[in-house]
Amino acid sequence: MIEPSGTPDAREDAFRDVFVPQDESAASLSALAYADGLCAHFGAHLSGLMIGLVPYYPISLTASAAPEGWLRAQKQANEEASLAERRLRSVYSSLAVPNDLKRVDAFEQEVGRICARRARTADMTIMGWSAGEVGDIERAVFEACLFESGRPVLLAPSDAEFSAPPKRALVAWNGSREAAHAVREALPLLRRTRLTRVVVVDAEDPDFGDLEDGAEQLARHLTRHGVAAEIKRAHSSGRDVASTLADEAEHFGAGIIVLGGYGHLRAGQWVYGGATRSALQTAHTPLFFAN
Repeated sequence: MIEPSGTPDAREDAFRDVFVPQDESAASLSALAYADGLCAHFGAHLSGLMIGLVPYYPISLTASAAPEGWLRAQKQANEEASLAERRLRSVYSSLAVPNDLKRVDAFEQEVGRICARRARTADMTIMGWSAGEVGDIERAVFEACLFESGRPVLLAPSDAEFSAPPKRALVAWNGSREAAHAVREALPLLRRTRLTRVVVVDAEDPDFGDLEDGAEQLARHLTRHGVAAEIKRAHSSGRDVASTLADEAEHFGAGIIVLGGYGHLRAGQWVYGGATRSALQTAHTPLFFAN
């Protein structure tokens, strides 16, 4: 292990603005509780965004007015969204930190873009991680916030709580630009750990060269930012990388996994793939993505 030598700059050592895409699902409410705890620790403001879904509108070039059926559906959707908004505002009024909740009504296909636009003006987005089947909207919001906002996304499992920063963190290092960006964005959390482990899986990579050498350089870099760091070489032994890292996180006792969201397919594999999803759920570990 390399002992830290740097002194954190207080101006760069905190999250100040956290965004939560909000609905009434158990996963989303769990993410809100996690965000409330994190914001309380960092002295951050929490901003929620609720989407009131507008029913699909069947456009007709010949119709002179909106169909009666659509108008009835829109009225019902608006009433349901208003009730949900009131319930959520009641939840937000009981949070421990300064907060605001905004409602935007939109068609389903607009939801990801709207959330990504809001995420650009926050330090990070925190989302819940459904234990069951993932809906199209949840996946669209995650991918839009990760790949279109320029900000990190933290996925919190349903049983995750933030009472204090994690004592241990695992950094998944593959030498990519995305992995480097993830480490930089996660520094406010990493500085508060007692130990951060940089893990490389199958260290010889034709795209990124000698990953073990790069991991050693990263560990030294982290120590200059006040992070106690060590490296470990892991072997996949025929498993996918995500499952290997999930096992490493569990054995290490990591409270968070930091990784780059390199490519829609790879990030989707992490979060939505069958065997991978099962392995990560077993680890019960929040995932900190940046792209």
